[in-house]
Amino acid sequence: MQQFELDFEGGLVERFPQFIDCIRASVYGCGRQFKAIASDLDLSPSELSRKLADQTDTHFALRRLPELLEATKDYSPIFWLVEKYCDDPEAKRRKSVARLEQMLPELQRLLKSTA
Repeated sequence: MQQFELDFEGGLVERFPQFIDCIRASVYGCGRQFKAIASDLDLSPSELSRKLADQTDTHFALRRLPELLEATKDYSPIFWLVEKYCDDPEAKRRKSVARLEQMLPELQRLLKSTA
């Protein structure tokens, strides 16, 4: 069995607290026309819009997620799930260290300005 490391920009769960929020951002931000995405899913644009609005009477069916990913070519919903449920402690530590390294010059500048 081969293990692989998935590297992606984190923070999806922070930006999109709910999974449906990530899906909406994927659809509206993928660069394709909304009606083309709806057509790929055999839905009218208004029907897709209602499903993404997460109204109580209609929901986006999870079984349609693979089709949606193919239509948008945006796989951030998968990365959202990985970040939410599979992020291992070592990966979190590496992200934290990298973030601290990015912040260090700014912290040093702030410390000098207050001295």
